[in-house]
Amino acid sequence: MRSIYQQRGGFWDLIKTGSCEDFERFTSVKIVIDKDYAWDQYKADLWAVGVESWKKLRSEGTGLIFQTQPEFPQTLAAIPDPPHWLFFQGELLNLHTKAVAIVGTRKPTNDGIFLTKYVVAALANQAYPTVSGLALGIDQAVHEESIRFGIPTIAVLGTGINQNYPRGSAILRAEIVRKGGTIITEYLPDQSYSSDNFVRRNRLQAGLCDTLVPVEWKIKSGTAHTVEFAFKYGKKIANVFLPHTYDSRPELKFAEDTYGAVASEAPQMTSLLLQFIEEEQVQPTAAQVQLDLLGTS
Repeated sequence: MRSIYQQRGGFWDLIKTGSCEDFERFTSVKIVIDKDYAWDQYKADLWAVGVESWKKLRSEGTGLIFQTQPEFPQTLAAIPDPPHWLFFQGELLNLHTKAVAIVGTRKPTNDGIFLTKYVVAALANQAYPTVSGLALGIDQAVHEESIRFGIPTIAVLGTGINQNYPRGSAILRAEIVRKGGTIITEYLPDQSYSSDNFVRRNRLQAGLCDTLVPVEWKIKSGTAHTVEFAFKYGKKIANVFLPHTYDSRPELKFAEDTYGAVASEAPQMTSLLLQFIEEEQVQPTAAQVQLDLLGTS
């Protein structure tokens, strides 16, 4: 579907195809239907299924926006591999506001949870929504603390919007929407999770934000993908650490040397962290452009 949308500009021509053979030529997808099933009837029945699915989604508060619509966030339209559509629940305005993505491991230490609470608390009187991925660990802590401090929070899913993943997250999702936040995904409503889906999800977290704060992560990890995406997209990256822990966290120096990240000691450097977040977004350097080219070659 992504390929069809990208190469041919939409799906309407598929609905107008005059025969099963025309459809197969258009999509390169083999359709198996009963020889006595008229093509026009097949299309009509398929359309009816789509209409009922859409009615159900709308009744559950789910919307759909395409990249060509003004409601679509320009921050995502501008990345090299943008989503062509977004399913969403909640407040769309959050997607058009300068935001801070806070991400990290699914198995945080006490230090990681403390730093998550510290960063979110520091943003309590700022006008920035938070962005994270609803995963267990750091991500859910970001959403929970954001709700606690009255900060709109955006959850970017790695599954379809109908999926209850991670298991038990439905209550938190409902609270995010109820408190003025937003749930988004580019995946079809019933699509399940996969490792590739989560990597692609990470690019949306990086794309939505102006500043990325990876509070606890490893050089080789899922969060590392988000950090790399943020660098490629010219976003600011700020690591945070507790006193006397810098040398025990090799990812901090790695991110500084590789991605131009800054490291902020908590709580002494809170004002500098906020100042960094408030600064205008930097433009990609030649090195960033080169990395982007290497990544897509």
